[in-house]
Amino acid sequence: MSKKFNKSYLSSHLKQSIHDLNNIYTTSINTTNILEKLISENIEAAKLVATIKSNSLRAVDIINTLEVNSIKQKRNIELVDIAKDLESTIKTTLAKNIKLKFKFGKEPNKVLANYTDLYRVFLNLIVNAIESIGNSGSIMFSVKNSRKKDELLISIKDTGVGIPSRKLKNIFEEGYSTKKSNSNSGLGLSIVKKIINEHNGSIEVLSELKRGTEFIITLPASEKTVIDKDSTVSSKILLADDDQVILELFSDLLISYNYKVVTASDGKSALNKFKKGRFDLVIVDKTMPELDGVECISQIRKKDLLVPIILTTGSQEAIEKDYSKVNINYKIKKPWSFESMLKVIQTLLN
Repeated sequence: MSKKFNKSYLSSHLKQSIHDLNNIYTTSINTTNILEKLISENIEAAKLVATIKSNSLRAVDIINTLEVNSIKQKRNIELVDIAKDLESTIKTTLAKNIKLKFKFGKEPNKVLANYTDLYRVFLNLIVNAIESIGNSGSIMFSVKNSRKKDELLISIKDTGVGIPSRKLKNIFEEGYSTKKSNSNSGLGLSIVKKIINEHNGSIEVLSELKRGTEFIITLPASEKTVIDKDSTVSSKILLADDDQVILELFSDLLISYNYKVVTASDGKSALNKFKKGRFDLVIVDKTMPELDGVECISQIRKKDLLVPIILTTGSQEAIEKDYSKVNINYKIKKPWSFESMLKVIQTLLN
């Protein structure tokens, strides 16, 4: 077996593995969303579900880094999920006299963000606070909506030694550090600021010697999905995916919102069902047996030029590719949440 063949085989195998894993996590994340609603009053069970959800989101981000030139995927995130993850990670390592507290305002907005990036930012700032405190003190992680309600305000405030005012202006410069040489350097505040900027947010620092430091992060709130079941009564959807679990779960969720759903587990079957019926919207997975998703859409377009079509895929390469010739209305990358998918569906149907 040649080296060239080996590389080609490994590349193909990796793409298939990423596709399969994204399918798995699509069902896992949407299942946790359902469970959260079912067990909302059971605090201990809700914590366990939140851990499964947050770990799934982080795993997805790691998987996506395996793709060449992969763009970091952003999704609607509740910061309470990240806080729960941080709490379980950090609290067991804290000294007895250091208290870490989390405070959330009423119904805090979600943010459109990369889960792992924000987790790393908040973890880094909390670790900095722990080192600043030393043996005794407290850290408050708080989240609330701004008065405008289109922004989220996050504060990480400690009772540590503080930072001299002359150093505050340089704190976000690359390579700058207030830490001792033998301490954990973490991300570095320049990278923290860069990540926040990439999320169209801002970060500032307030500090007073011997009284503590506060980092204040502002992030834009994501638009809330308005779900109107009454408007979906007559809408009929053709759903095609080779993953049976996704097919069943997604179909049940759509039916619960009064959509009529016809399913197909391969491209050829999807095309045949489309030819025999009338549909208001079509959702097709790219990688399917018998007939590739894009080719299936191409054949559908020969029969109907106007029906809205969504292409789902676990590949960033497919997301970036130009499919204008087959007139795909929207491409959505796995793993997607039902909330985000529903928003796309309602937009296309309305």
